[in-house]
Amino acid sequence: MIAALATPSSLHDGELTLLPLDSGIPALLVAASYDDEITRWTQVPQGMTLLDAGLVVAGWAGNERVVRLQVCLPELSPAGLVTVWINARDKAEVGYWLLAAARGHGVARRALAMLCDWTFASSDIDELELTTLPGNTASEKVAAACGFDDAGFIELDVKGERRTLRLWLRARDEEKRSAAGQRASVGT
Repeated sequence: MIAALATPSSLHDGELTLLPLDSGIPALLVAASYDDEITRWTQVPQGMTLLDAGLVVAGWAGNERVVRLQVCLPELSPAGLVTVWINARDKAEVGYWLLAAARGHGVARRALAMLCDWTFASSDIDELELTTLPGNTASEKVAAACGFDDAGFIELDVKGERRTLRLWLRARDEEKRSAAGQRASVGT
């Protein structure tokens, strides 16, 4: 069984920063819930209110099996979320989403690479999982660029419906092949 995960104070890669969640996260979730690409490919429900989002964020508090970090850019902060969690199968899994303004500029690749590097450096986790819905070629490209290997298919519940997802795996030794090309620096 994988132990608890500790949230870093910050992770940096040039102008890209991953920060712990703050009071602005409910507004970010509301924005995400009105982004068709995010709601199509992730667990974010459509049409959240600020109250809905606040309740979701409150429900996240105190879960030591999940680390959620906001993706911040100088021109868009926050721009999205990256997450590592211990899933129902007791495996470490990562996920990510970005608002439209941050997509297509390598931000997802850099943020995911930083999260993976930090996870391996700060825990005894030996392998990370990532899943993509069929047709999500953008996320598949991000996964491959970050050293994840296509491991076939897995059936999981997505928004209450049983779905077939593509499973991607990245072993600790793939850390050296990180698409970011450098280790994430942990802020103090």
